[in-house]
Amino acid sequence: MQNSNQLFLIDQGNPLLTPFLPERSFNQWAEDLYFDPISNRSTTELQISESHLHLVEQVFIPSQRSIVLAMSLAALMISSLRRRDPRFPANRHYQYRLAQYSDKVNKYNLNDIPWLGEGAPGVILQGPTGSSKSHSCDAYLRLLPQYIDHDANDQYGWIKLRQLIYLRVPMPADFSRKGLLLNIIWKIDEALGTTYGGEVNNRITQEQLLVEVIKLLAIHRCGLLILEEVQERNVSSSGWGSEFSTVFLKIMNSGVPLALVGNPMSFARIMSFSQDQRRLTSGGQFDFVPAFDHADEEWGLDLVPGVWGWSVFPEADEPIDNLSQFLFERTGGIPAALSLYRRECLVEAFRAGARRVTRDHVDAAFWSPAMVGMHGLIEAYVKKDLQTLAQSFTDQPIAFLRDIWAREQSRRDEGDV
Repeated sequence: MQNSNQLFLIDQGNPLLTPFLPERSFNQWAEDLYFDPISNRSTTELQISESHLHLVEQVFIPSQRSIVLAMSLAALMISSLRRRDPRFPANRHYQYRLAQYSDKVNKYNLNDIPWLGEGAPGVILQGPTGSSKSHSCDAYLRLLPQYIDHDANDQYGWIKLRQLIYLRVPMPADFSRKGLLLNIIWKIDEALGTTYGGEVNNRITQEQLLVEVIKLLAIHRCGLLILEEVQERNVSSSGWGSEFSTVFLKIMNSGVPLALVGNPMSFARIMSFSQDQRRLTSGGQFDFVPAFDHADEEWGLDLVPGVWGWSVFPEADEPIDNLSQFLFERTGGIPAALSLYRRECLVEAFRAGARRVTRDHVDAAFWSPAMVGMHGLIEAYVKKDLQTLAQSFTDQPIAFLRDIWAREQSRRDEGDV
């Protein structure tokens, strides 16, 4: 008990941990992650318009997976910032070591970039489109400030500091490593109100640009770097896989945790090296998939009652028998499709001037322009038709889905469900 109390006191003295303490319990995360964009409908006199119905897509219903993800991200951020405690001289000197190295870096000495201790962990969130990867990140990041300002402090070694709690960056459209590094700098400017992007020389080499990015992330004590939309076409082409892995690992070596969010197809190349796989998943590998069937607990106990129960109308929906199964067959168990379908049902009722959603509205919504385009994908997921998915959609992770579905079927055959 004494040792844990001492550790708690040490954490209290670390200014970088201010946004994270005290740590939340599992039940607290479950409560805090829940998000309703119109939480006070009963007391707020809202003049409903059709655009308000689109807010259902922002509703977040916590599940065990999303809660565990939030706890894992919080833990790795706290652990990283604990190791970067500015009261330790080595941590204060690290930024100066990077600055000195940036003047002499080239493609031949890139491996000499200064490390910070044992480096930071990585996390991978992977799954097909619409499976709630980014939605789950949104729910976690919604609870954090983008940055915190710290006043001058000689003990910590800064005149002032704008601490970057997290940074979310899209992968570049041009599929290039330089594009990614420039995206990071521009997003730093956007988040902190800085002007680093304007100071980058067009003639700077990729190696110098990488060190510049690492230096900025280190100076602002970035708590988590999230790279979104990691698609197969972005990083798996010949040669690009290893180059991107180098960028990822160098950033983690500087003490900044890294989360990669994207399609499983994009990770095949970088995950083929065991050392890279170990580093990039040391904070967790989170597989996001649509519901296996209507009997999935997350589907029947969390998503269906939470998303389908969201309404702006004064009366409850007309009941539908076996609702979980009915909605699975009309959405394929895809979380994004469920939100979209609910939105279209609300729209149909709103346009009809109804006081509730009826079965007629539900049937009409399934044939709305927004839903018709998804019918092929939905049917393939309902039937677990890998051949159709492979032939009709180039971005569906067939091998990933095959393995996930086989494991789930095996688990059910063994009587675990």
